[in-house]
Amino acid sequence: MHKIIPRAQDYPWGSTRWIPEFLGLPAPDEKPWAELWYGAHPRAPSLLEEKGIDLLQWISRDPELILGSKVVNTFGPQLPFLLKLLAAAEPLSIQCHPSLLQAQEGFQRENQLGIPLDSPFRNYKDPNHKPEIILALSPFTALCGFRSSSTILHQFKRVVPILPGLTAFFPLLERANIEEFFRSLFTLPRDTIRSWIHTYRTHLREKPDHSTPEDRWFSLLSSLYPEDPGCFSPYYLNLVELSPGEALYLDSGVLHAYLHGFGIELMANSDNVLRGGLTSKYVDLEELLKVGRFKEEIPRVIRPERKRIPLVGGELWEELYPVPIMEFHLSVFRIHEVKDQILLPVSGPAILLCGEGVWELKGESGYKPILLKRGEGCFLDATLSKIQLSGKKAGSESGWIVQARVGFDG
Repeated sequence: MHKIIPRAQDYPWGSTRWIPEFLGLPAPDEKPWAELWYGAHPRAPSLLEEKGIDLLQWISRDPELILGSKVVNTFGPQLPFLLKLLAAAEPLSIQCHPSLLQAQEGFQRENQLGIPLDSPFRNYKDPNHKPEIILALSPFTALCGFRSSSTILHQFKRVVPILPGLTAFFPLLERANIEEFFRSLFTLPRDTIRSWIHTYRTHLREKPDHSTPEDRWFSLLSSLYPEDPGCFSPYYLNLVELSPGEALYLDSGVLHAYLHGFGIELMANSDNVLRGGLTSKYVDLEELLKVGRFKEEIPRVIRPERKRIPLVGGELWEELYPVPIMEFHLSVFRIHEVKDQILLPVSGPAILLCGEGVWELKGESGYKPILLKRGEGCFLDATLSKIQLSGKKAGSESGWIVQARVGFDG
């Protein structure tokens, strides 16, 4: 049981206030905090507060002991998930992630071609897939998966009086050929795309009272990427609005983009991204067409399954967010009116992230107690079989703690 120090990422789309406010820190001189990583990803592993090394180095000393033999036999000598705080003040790029087989084949292929791992033209940074889940802590907006071809056609018919050139896509959409529609859109001459975006954005600016949510997102995206065909994505991808406490699961191949909001993200421990618009970075259209799922998708919005845990002298609920993979499992412990120490039903390897309150965690004999406040996390290894939890100051009798662990026991 070890307290960990997360690593910050200051991507331009981040927020100057959401993560610092969550941590109780002053804003960092206008520098955007986009993500805070809790885990053992090679690019930014968390530090072990009392050990002077990072979590990746610690695990490498004895993976079987720290992770357990079942985890090592299934995923290799690595922590198979990465937990993040994510603050999207501006939209992220449209992207999708490969399946496990696609990642293995792509990683080997690019290695054989001699493409450096840090090359901007590299698609596969590792041989792993990257399913993920985002749990909203604020109202959260995302794009997720293709709408039906009939819905895309309906959306474009609204726009055609202003952009008659869109009729060129109608035959493809009438035949439900979403892949060829996407290819055709993304291979249009750049001058054509720029002209269409400018024309429709000007129209919307002149008639704001008639705009839809799709129109409003088009206007924002076009102000950021005035030559990018991804500006039309609100018309062909599902627009998803999450309330706090709701989550969105994203499987391999599903095109998606986080547009705005603050949340907790949990994913397989991978950095494989294929981009599909709203970016100045490399877009490999042919590889995207091989990996992406170009069919109608129904977004997998997850509302938690609540399970009451019997407790004397208090109340403890676990909110479960089930996903169909083994790399990770996400749940939130909601704690109310705790008068004494309680037994927390956790098992390692896992990461706990404090969301509210100030809590003391005690493991078995030989483990040093850990104090957690909001935004702080700890790593539990596979040797732990029980954790005792107690509130440490007034106002800490209620709160919540996120648990990220593998998707199976033992």
